[in-house]
Amino acid sequence: MKFSTMSRTWKQLCLLFAFLLTTAHGNNNSSCSSSECTYNQTDKQLQDMKICLENKSRTWTEYQKANIFIQLQTLTDIIQKQQNKEFQTSLPKKCPVPDVTENGGLLCLSARKEAYCKPMCNAGYDFNFLRRSRLFEECSSATQDKWTTQFIGGNRLAICDKSDIAVSGAPSAYFPEGQDCQKIKSDEELMGNITKIFQSELVKAGITQSLRFFSLLCG
Repeated sequence: MKFSTMSRTWKQLCLLFAFLLTTAHGNNNSSCSSSECTYNQTDKQLQDMKICLENKSRTWTEYQKANIFIQLQTLTDIIQKQQNKEFQTSLPKKCPVPDVTENGGLLCLSARKEAYCKPMCNAGYDFNFLRRSRLFEECSSATQDKWTTQFIGGNRLAICDKSDIAVSGAPSAYFPEGQDCQKIKSDEELMGNITKIFQSELVKAGITQSLRFFSLLCG
């Protein structure tokens, strides 16, 4: 992503954080420059805001709560769009971005000419099609730059439905209990663990070329 685009994205995030912090703390100073809005500062602000919201949100009207909720959704959309753009640049030029299932995610490894994505479900969900021997899907010139899929048409690779048991996929195709897609993505060590497992699965399938880019997309 170009620096100017990144700066605009962080500026939008900063302005929304400033709005929320002003609402929570009653501070009239809502300015926020890109230099002030580093990751560490933003992370600390969110931690402080969480405590503040637990105490003060009880006094808000339903309208005010809904308004804050919309602002938080906007923050999520900004980050999600940024991640999608970054992921698109890692795919072969003609491969479309695959649809990400709700209640799960896609772990993807790619190179210049091919990409492989492994559908995964959160705990408490299962695939609606049997996938025990189908660990991943592929997009490359060999697949005419389309994603292989069990579905007819489109770029949907899997669906995760609510289920008390997980039997349709391989054991490695499920995120652990208490560690859904987003939690895994936020932990570098956990991300490394599931990526190594996927790499070994690709090697067992005869895919040994170097795959330089990896991404975890969450629904």
